[in-house]
Amino acid sequence: MGLKNQLFLSRDGLAEAFQRPSSWVLVGVNIGLIVAVVEWNWSVFDIVFLYWVENLVIGGINVLKMSVASGKSPQQGTAIKLFLIPFFIIHYGMFCYGHGVFLFSMFGDLDPNQISRGPVDALTFLSGSMLLAVALLAASHIFSFFGNFIARGEYQKTQAAELMMRPYGRIVALHITIIIGAFLTTAFGNPLGLLVVLMVLKTLVDLAMHQSEREKYSKFDPADIAGRKIPSD
Repeated sequence: MGLKNQLFLSRDGLAEAFQRPSSWVLVGVNIGLIVAVVEWNWSVFDIVFLYWVENLVIGGINVLKMSVASGKSPQQGTAIKLFLIPFFIIHYGMFCYGHGVFLFSMFGDLDPNQISRGPVDALTFLSGSMLLAVALLAASHIFSFFGNFIARGEYQKTQAAELMMRPYGRIVALHITIIIGAFLTTAFGNPLGLLVVLMVLKTLVDLAMHQSEREKYSKFDPADIAGRKIPSD
């Protein structure tokens, strides 16, 4: 099943995805967030902000992946990681900052003169229900990190250099969906039904990206990694 250019899974793809506990956790967390958003009566900006903060979580998880990746390669020395990881943090941080400025200028109630500080000031929103929501999303990513990347030996099938750009494709795909949905929802006055549809679409795209990443690793032949067999997906 090729997912390279797919934003949504086919029926067979869904069946395959749900053979992994991490997919159930991902969907379960997102369904929980949908219920919570209805209960808390969140706005479009609240949802956009939540998913922007999730980008920071994804970046943090990617740093962990880069630090433990041990695929066979001359580039896998500690010295290379000591260069690549700080470079990724700076580059990804600038990307998230610029992305945040755009999102907060479009959907946030900010003074035009203060838009450049939007991503910084917005972090003060991380309390109460928002902090709980971020914690749930972080738990999903951490579960996948330990359940797939570590336990399934994915860390032995990749290198730090390969992980440098990996989060960007997922974020672009997710946020194109989120931004289009957010614009439509705003145009109709933030009706709750459209907010729920927006989150459902995000969940489906997220699941497809998650499955696509698992498939990339399953294509590797694990027989010659570290001199022992690793069960593939």
